[in-house]
Amino acid sequence: MNIEITWHQQITGDDLLDKMISKGHISKLESRMPLKRLRDNLLTGIVIASLSTLAYLLLCLYISEWLVYMSLFILIVFNIFIIADSWKLYAKTPSSIKVSHSLKEELELHYNSFNRWWKLQQKISLFIYPIAISGGFILGGSVGSGKPVEEFLYNSVMLGILVITIIVFMPICYFFARWMFRYTYGKHLKQLKSTIDELG
Repeated sequence: MNIEITWHQQITGDDLLDKMISKGHISKLESRMPLKRLRDNLLTGIVIASLSTLAYLLLCLYISEWLVYMSLFILIVFNIFIIADSWKLYAKTPSSIKVSHSLKEELELHYNSFNRWWKLQQKISLFIYPIAISGGFILGGSVGSGKPVEEFLYNSVMLGILVITIIVFMPICYFFARWMFRYTYGKHLKQLKSTIDELG
């Protein structure tokens, strides 16, 4: 009799083991880590953006050239928008899954949210890069030459160099930003997409 009870207990244990290693259960366990890492990296990005915004604000106190001041102001507004948008995404992204509907739908929701967030930043940044590059060029040029901004820019050669600088550095900034995104979020988003595909 004891042997029969032991046998039935083993079968029950095997059934439990099968359930634990089932595809859906493993996917659920695997999905938690990428979401947590995405969320943690997002928070790190928010902190870095906040610190850079503070640095821009402090720099404004020492800048008298209005063109540089305007470029810094636009960068500050852009950073504040990115911080707010990132915080909204951070608040919506859980560190672990709390399924209110299907697991696949839940993971797709977070995956799509991150991609939308990044695509929006890419589009806006195409307007911000020329402003940031121009501001840096004007500040460096006026300080280096010791001339006022108007006098420094009242030169067709300098204006030509400014245009060339924007043309050269625009793609560099764009591809560096894409590389940073892949480095920070790409691996974890791929893991999330792989889990979604497994749940097919």
